[in-house]
Amino acid sequence: MEGCLNDTDIYTLCQTLALAQRTGELYLEDERGQTWLLFLNHGHLAYIADRHSQSLERLQDLLYGQGIPLPATEDLIESASGASWVEYECLWWLVPHCPLAQIQMLWRSLLRESLFDIVSLNRGWFKFCSASPLTPQWHSLPLTSLINDSLGQLREWKKLHPYLRSLDQPLEMTNVKPSLPEPRLRQLEPFIQEHLSVRRLSRRLGRDVITVGKLLLPYLHQGYLQLSPLPHSSQSRPLLTLAWRRSPRVVCVDDAATVRQVVESTLQEAGYEATAIAHPLTALSLIFQLNPDLIFCDIAMPELDGYELCTLLRHTPRFRYTPIIMLTSFVGLPDRLRAKIAGATDYLSKPFTTNELLTITQRYIGGASPLRDIADETLTDMLEQKAVLESSP
Repeated sequence: MEGCLNDTDIYTLCQTLALAQRTGELYLEDERGQTWLLFLNHGHLAYIADRHSQSLERLQDLLYGQGIPLPATEDLIESASGASWVEYECLWWLVPHCPLAQIQMLWRSLLRESLFDIVSLNRGWFKFCSASPLTPQWHSLPLTSLINDSLGQLREWKKLHPYLRSLDQPLEMTNVKPSLPEPRLRQLEPFIQEHLSVRRLSRRLGRDVITVGKLLLPYLHQGYLQLSPLPHSSQSRPLLTLAWRRSPRVVCVDDAATVRQVVESTLQEAGYEATAIAHPLTALSLIFQLNPDLIFCDIAMPELDGYELCTLLRHTPRFRYTPIIMLTSFVGLPDRLRAKIAGATDYLSKPFTTNELLTITQRYIGGASPLRDIADETLTDMLEQKAVLESSP
């Protein structure tokens, strides 16, 4: 189940998954390349992994001034609880240090903040994959009711326009001083001096963004406060994501030059972004940067064979469901079973024709348009890196 968010709005998508009581992972991506991964359990929401999930900034803000210790980020990576997200791991780490009710409140705050960003999306791409529930799991809440609450919050936020538009714009004091004492403004001043955004200020104050926005609005009207421009993000990728989704990306890992040439030229002529890589160890690093929609992988390769490469990719959340097609001269039942155990989606027997190659590609990721409106400079950079890696001894 996948598609564009300009065709299917967030509410309709979430309502469909909730009514069907789906269990799995909903992946969302906006036109700037920002992503969210929603973990569902029978139509209920357990956690949302997003750009904040690999740091402890949100929890540090939410626990501000409470004297509750937090671990170092590196101490939580791949910890015993089994989750891949530092922030989520920290909720379990906090059990001896906080009442469970407080941890539940922190968890709800994390969900609300991420959902507010999600319901604000206008354009993007989604994909839902059935999977086992997130483990371990704190709790889960009905997805539809959470989305309804977030949509109501978004409607209230829009009433604060044009003075407040982005949650991430830093606040700063102006040279205009109030003629009468403003106790609330004086209380806010230490936070404003840190150039905190509305988002982070609401966390520190333990209030929702609408309440904090209404508190700030008079001071913005009167010119005591102002919003700084949003900091430039080096990770911003306007429209690149939608561009490469229109031209699906394929990676072929094979040490045979003839196979690489056939796969790359055939798929590129058909409108796909195709990259062929000779060395499996080089491929392992570049695949994470290229983020392909489909992977062709030879079985018999030096250093790392196709079974091992497939197994490694399947153990990462990013490529858990990406179609992986094994290229093989072996067509016996034991080889097919071993490929399935490694996590392969399908196999293509060598030698294959260009029609067979295109047929299996279209089966798993659909067709591609030969017209590409936007040049992907990131792809060009990565292909240059690939050439350097493969030419090095």
